[in-house]
Amino acid sequence: MSAAAAWLRKTEDIDNDTFNELKKIIGKPIVETCQMTGDTKSEAMDCIASAIDACSGQNAKLNYETASQQIKETMDKKFGPCWHCIVGEAMGFSVTFNTGNMIYMYVAGKVAVLLFKC
Repeated sequence: MSAAAAWLRKTEDIDNDTFNELKKIIGKPIVETCQMTGDTKSEAMDCIASAIDACSGQNAKLNYETASQQIKETMDKKFGPCWHCIVGEAMGFSVTFNTGNMIYMYVAGKVAVLLFKC
């Protein structure tokens, strides 16, 4: 269960149906900026989602470094080298990247992921 879902569960005023609906909304990735083709975008989003799930420890604590490394290595294998990945919260960025090879998205509500190739 994600940290946001755990917080929702603690709220006593929420019934089960509302809880499950909010959990679905919070669990969906939100793409802030994307300059990728459809296939690359879907592969990147799948890669990011699986890494975030795999690197979430007990109490929904996410290891950002491990998730970032796993995303980078997976993308390097699938689409060639020189991918870069940053995972964290409350961040801004200014990067140079190859055209058509950048995605910035939020996962699990507050975890930001920047993935780009240069």
